[in-house]
Formats: sequence, structure tokens, C-alpha cells
Amino acid sequence: MANLTGLPISGATVTLGSLTTTTNGNGAFTFASVVPGSYTLTVGGVLLYTTSTQSVSVAPGQTVTVTVRLRTLLGL
Repeated sequence: MANLTGLPISGATVTLGSLTTTTNGNGAFTFASVVPGSYTLTVGGVLLYTTSTQSVSVAPGQTVTVTVRLRTLLGL
């Protein structure tokens, strides 16, 4: 998870279906043991940044890497 300048954002709330976690100091997040299927990934809860939503599909035995870049509320 990063802002548009590429700097990591820690403390963002990340939701995948019914699972929720928070980004670490490097802006990374992990969901272990996700059941294969299609999900909505939502990232938000960070002051002055917009919320991002995207679709994610997980196949059996697959590791999925997602890069999310948040915009400021000012569009920067």
C-alpha cells in the first residue's frame, strides 16, 4: 500500500470479503488461507486519503500480490 508518490502507508484498513487486516510500517498486508473465489478488496481508513476498491480473484494454491495506491482527498 502506497500513496501516489510511492511512499508506504501504514495503519490502513484492508478488507477482503469478510476478512480484515491493517497495513504494517512498510504498507504491506497479508491474508493467509483465503478460500478460492472472487472478492472485493477495499482499502481505506487513512486520514486525508480516498478509499480504494477493486476486484480480486484467488485460484486454488495461488498467491496473489496486489499493489494499491491511494490518492489524497485533494486528488494528489
